[in-house]
Amino acid sequence: MIGDKVEGYSIIESTVIGNAKFVVGENPQNSIAPYVTWQANMKNDPHSYFWGHYYGDKNTAMADYGDRISQEAQYLKSFQEKKEKPAPYPER
Repeated sequence: MIGDKVEGYSIIESTVIGNAKFVVGENPQNSIAPYVTWQANMKNDPHSYFWGHYYGDKNTAMADYGDRISQEAQYLKSFQEKKEKPAPYPER
């Protein structure tokens, strides 16, 4: 949730797509990596963040955030397309 604190980072952006949640965190006290993007699993624990990508500037972090959301959307789309394909006719 926006405004939550995680490992010293304040969540400034959050998006849920499917069962995945992606967030951007900001910690101005961290001079090396003041920005991070994380993923969480909405089914298991939406407050347990993993796969952190750490950045020195906000623009790069926001680009990664967008990329992660796009990749998840593409994954869900391809999964749905496979699911909707008609079954082949059985051989005789």
